[in-house]
Amino acid sequence: MVMMGRTAEALFWIGRYTERTENHARLIDVYYHIREDKEGQGGQAWSRLIDTIGDRAVFTEQFGSFTEQHVLQYITLDKNNANSLLACTNHARANLRNIREKMPAELWDIMNGLYLWLKEKEVRDITSDSPHLFYRFIRDTLSMFQGAATSVMPRQNEWYFVEAGRYLERAENLLRLLQSLCQDYAREEGSSYPLMLSVLKSVSGYESYRKEYADTVNLSNIIKFLMLQEAFPRSISFSFQALERSLKGIQLDEPDLNNAIHKIAKLAGKVRANLACMDEDDILSGKLEMTLQALRDSCNLMGIRMSKVFFPSLEEVIA
Repeated sequence: MVMMGRTAEALFWIGRYTERTENHARLIDVYYHIREDKEGQGGQAWSRLIDTIGDRAVFTEQFGSFTEQHVLQYITLDKNNANSLLACTNHARANLRNIREKMPAELWDIMNGLYLWLKEKEVRDITSDSPHLFYRFIRDTLSMFQGAATSVMPRQNEWYFVEAGRYLERAENLLRLLQSLCQDYAREEGSSYPLMLSVLKSVSGYESYRKEYADTVNLSNIIKFLMLQEAFPRSISFSFQALERSLKGIQLDEPDLNNAIHKIAKLAGKVRANLACMDEDDILSGKLEMTLQALRDSCNLMGIRMSKVFFPSLEEVIA
């Protein structure tokens, strides 16, 4: 099947940007409640959030202090922050507009509506009513986008490129979250319970976790669950399964391109197989930090290879 590089690029980044927007909306919502729990400790929750999904140096240069107003402006509405919800939504919408004739009309209507709603908002619109309802509206809209795509898109190359972008972004996002959790846990082991809950809730994994581990919430069980649980759709293992399956689904007429995409699929399969061989001792052997970084390096490598093969003119976008 013939597919122009710019179309493949747009599809891949629609998957990445929609997933990134949803992930960040989930995380901001959860951290907002952490902020309420730990209000007496100043802006620690806000600074952690900037470290997880933003750029501390850029933020401090622009705003100076971690106030609620500044942080919400930067991570939600700042046009110049490439990872803000507004910027990610705008990028997803722009890519969708470029290939609008190739995609179901419902997807454009949903994404365009979300962008137009978000671009008119100010921080006081978030804080004056209910921040939870504000971010849940974004999550619900993106769930509707994903539901529409699942319902109407043919399982052809267009679908598989979007899904490849989605699951690569999902794996990378969760790895970054786990790295942040481990660093926080090492700094303040005695008071890290809210942080551990925040990670589970930010991926909607709290109920599924409790079915497996009951009320025992500790770092080792959370790491095992989010890395190795093959049935949970936001685990690292599930993400690499879905990424491998999506990459294998792409079929191209050009033999060199076809060969290249299936080499990337093999890399995803190798990571998935290595995860399947891991057990508790491997995770808790003192090499967890190295393991998480190695997995992030694999994600970066696959993203770079996708860029080189299908869209070499792409400017690197930092996740």
